[in-house]
Amino acid sequence: MIKLLVVSDVHGDSSSLNLLYLYNQDFDYYLDLGDSCLMPYEIAPFVSVKGNNDYGYNYPPSRVIHTKYGDIYLEHGNHYIDEEYILSKNALIFLSGHTHKRYFYQIDDKHYVANPGSLSRPRDNNYGTYLVITIDENDVNFSFKEFKE
Repeated sequence: MIKLLVVSDVHGDSSSLNLLYLYNQDFDYYLDLGDSCLMPYEIAPFVSVKGNNDYGYNYPPSRVIHTKYGDIYLEHGNHYIDEEYILSKNALIFLSGHTHKRYFYQIDDKHYVANPGSLSRPRDNNYGTYLVITIDENDVNFSFKEFKE
């Protein structure tokens, strides 16, 4: 089994990100979907992609994380995302941020789509949110968590 902790749209709130990591150190992957507005050393061990507010940061526009269960595609989501675009990435899980609203849906039995919401500036909740994903040979599970300092 692998465990992923996914955040997006931190917008410079390094203290919340650091607390989240401090309380969750048993994950295999720590993923940030952009708009961290932080330097890579400030978000480590999270790996990131470039968001529309990540000016001057040298993050890639997208990443693919290869796992034994399938690929995980990450991008910020600055543009219109439709099912054809998602399927073109040929990934088990397609992750994007940008909207500050959490969502999850399944296209078919091989393609999942999710947005963790925003850790520091949610638009759909009173508290920031993040996403926990667990994957094993039989199942993929998504669980949204509220972040309360």
